Amino acid sequence: MRRRFALVAFPLVCGFGGAALGSLALFGLALGVLVLYVASGIAVAVGARRLRVDRTIDRHEVLENRPVALRYAVAGLRGLPVHVEVLGADGGWWVLGPGGGSTSLVIDRPGPHVLDATRLRVRDDLGLFSRPARAGRPASVLVLPQPAPTPEGARRGGADPVGDPEPDGLRSYVPGTSMSRIHWASAARGGELQERAFVTARDRLPLVVVDTAGTEEDEDVHWAMRTAAGHVQALLRTGGCRVLLPGDRTPSTVSDPVGHWPAVHRRLAALEADTPARVPAGDDHGALHVRAALAPDGGTPEGPLPHGVVPLEVWEAAA
Repeated sequence: MRRRFALVAFPLVCGFGGAALGSLALFGLALGVLVLYVASGIAVAVGARRLRVDRTIDRHEVLENRPVALRYAVAGLRGLPVHVEVLGADGGWWVLGPGGGSTSLVIDRPGPHVLDATRLRVRDDLGLFSRPARAGRPASVLVLPQPAPTPEGARRGGADPVGDPEPDGLRSYVPGTSMSRIHWASAARGGELQERAFVTARDRLPLVVVDTAGTEEDEDVHWAMRTAAGHVQALLRTGGCRVLLPGDRTPSTVSDPVGHWPAVHRRLAALEADTPARVPAGDDHGALHVRAALAPDGGTPEGPLPHGVVPLEVWEAAA
């Protein structure tokens, strides 16, 4: 406000001073300043009409607290005494070069987000006038949870997911079962015909259950995302695990850090609040439960999101 007042007052003071003192120099100075103002205003108006800015985002999936680069290609301002400024993630204005430039932003919480069109302004080189502009269209970004360190006591041993089947006791004979699996000793004793039960190592993989029921607080759900990701990564180093996410009927096997883990990591990032997990009957024994409602108090509070970034409720809507 003070700057604008000074810009308006200066030529007026020079003009009145020239009239009062009969000074042609002051009149000339006032007239020159007015011409400069008009030329700067025209240059900004022309530049705003001619401006073309293309915005590109270097990635649409990023681990939380990692930077996302925004690059801008500027065209249409050649020969004009104006430049383009971009509103940065910190709320400050940053000057782009004649051909463009780049900025970055960091999102410190997991989940789906939308990056709105970037706010720009065309400004004359003297900083007298400016015109607002925008670059890019709203774009979706999925921020993946950073796996939290897992206490050793909370880990369960993994297994070789491709190991040979192992005997797991006896069960009633099912017609059609191979003769080699029949337990002949029980048949010889005159009891019920039984067969040997076998399970594979994949069936023995530890189970991680993620449950967001009982809370609608974003911080609690984010804690569950990070904690579950930490458990899964720890178990991957010992052979893998199974993961049951809210709404799933059956667990997903995670035994390959390249083939299985990225898909589960994305699903963890898109967890919704207040959604229960239903564990299949007989599969709850020894499971690792991650309940968002039991998130510890006193965690690090989440700060404000960068300018132009808003959380997205449903990730599929941004696909």
